[in-house]
Amino acid sequence: MSTTVDAAIADLRQLGLLALLDVLPRRPGERPEDTLLDLKLVDDRALALALAIRSGRTFAGLRHTVPDHRLFLYLPLHVAQRERIIPLSLVENRLTIACAYLDPDLSAVADRFPNLELELLVSPRVEILQALQRVGA
Repeated sequence: MSTTVDAAIADLRQLGLLALLDVLPRRPGERPEDTLLDLKLVDDRALALALAIRSGRTFAGLRHTVPDHRLFLYLPLHVAQRERIIPLSLVENRLTIACAYLDPDLSAVADRFPNLELELLVSPRVEILQALQRVGA
């Protein structure tokens, strides 16, 4: 593992922040991850790395990602904004999606395209929001 990943894991273990995700009181309409980030208890990138490791999903940085507008035919922009997700690629019947959370609501995509396989990656929330802003530009 890289030193950045090791440092992120050490910071989160030391503070017990991953355990907080399971016990934090939920603010209406928000996820516990948002609470940690909004209160600046954890760095956005460190949280994404820890969530990726915890879930076994791949971490994907999106700093210079320019979303393909055509992919929003599969994943509507309003769903992407609400769930903090962004479609990255479509290969055959597999849509790869970067998400800031481990459990985004993808029912709109699954209902509309039942044969589409969804692959989830974990990305920092701020990088997803910046990529979504580039969609409107």
